[in-house]
Amino acid sequence: MLDSLTVPGTHPFGGLLTEAIASTRLYIEALSLRTAGVFDELAIRANWYPDSSLIQSAQAETRERDMTPFCLGAQELMQHLRDALVERGLNGWTVELDSVMSARVLVDGAKRLLRVNSRARFRERDVAKLIVHEVEVHAIRSANGQQQSLQIFGTGLPGALETEEGLALLAEERSGTAAPGGGWRQGVVVRAIDWAREMGFRDLFERICEAGGESLAWGISLRLKRGLQEPGKPGVYAKDVVYYKGLKRVRAWLDAGNPVEHLFVGKVGIEHPIQEWLEEGLLELKPVPRSFLSERESAV
Repeated sequence: MLDSLTVPGTHPFGGLLTEAIASTRLYIEALSLRTAGVFDELAIRANWYPDSSLIQSAQAETRERDMTPFCLGAQELMQHLRDALVERGLNGWTVELDSVMSARVLVDGAKRLLRVNSRARFRERDVAKLIVHEVEVHAIRSANGQQQSLQIFGTGLPGALETEEGLALLAEERSGTAAPGGGWRQGVVVRAIDWAREMGFRDLFERICEAGGESLAWGISLRLKRGLQEPGKPGVYAKDVVYYKGLKRVRAWLDAGNPVEHLFVGKVGIEHPIQEWLEEGLLELKPVPRSFLSERESAV
């Protein structure tokens, strides 16, 4: 299907679409071959490997423990998410249980679907946290993008993932729902990505245990080795760097005075020329969710 696509070279988004096709092809190859080499190529293309400055920043994070209990099940969270979708006018979106996923909650914008891990447990604070993260960023950015004339803003421009996850974590910060020690835990992930390039599962697990404890080590090791045909050998699925790295980059971008409404035209990245596209009529501004209303007196 990818081979059958013809990209108009003169279109303003021809280059971005060509890049998106190439990235999708590489994902397919990674899922098919599952070798450390193709996962390495995927990470290099997406700029997922942390550099020395990011690793140094991760090492400097202060450890905090979240001692609040896990008291909610998946069914209870599902109802809260359904209510949040309705309250925000996201009609046609649904929430379903899924027993085969590594994350606790995932948003599938193309299907207008939120998936909740049926095995997951949640803290009471997680309800508000996941609403701003999953609904007010992931779902709203997808819904806003689907309303643009070009559908690529709904599916996601190349490079948009880092901004997406950074913005979601920033939404947690701005709404006061971020978990204690979140920066430290994400910092451990960044360091573990660097370690996993040279370590198999067991060595990686033991190294993370030294840094953060056994329960944390198991979850991180699973995520960083998922998909690899030989997890006992060096190699890493490095995508999870986008959370820590994205938060730092999006926070700095907004602190520099850039308008938050540019990030809610759809699934775009901070490196994209949003203002230029707005002036050319290729985009329209869309509403900003309530977790970011403090950025302006009112929504767009």
